[in-house]
Amino acid sequence: MADETTQKDFGPKKRLTKGQAVGLMVAGGVLLVLPWLIPSEQGSALYMVKTVISVVGFVGLCLGSYYRP
Repeated sequence: MADETTQKDFGPKKRLTKGQAVGLMVAGGVLLVLPWLIPSEQGSALYMVKTVISVVGFVGLCLGSYYRP
């Protein structure tokens, strides 16, 4: 019996252009760093908003690097 090798495609099927990927990573980085500049008390509503913005920035940064060309 012969072992057949098949090439498997890993990664995303659709990729962004280089400019789009860099733009998404820059926007994600800005959203990740921006809440550090806003003072708030831990446990307040503003603190939760800052946390959500940071998470969205991190996800944007990761998506930009995942879909890069």
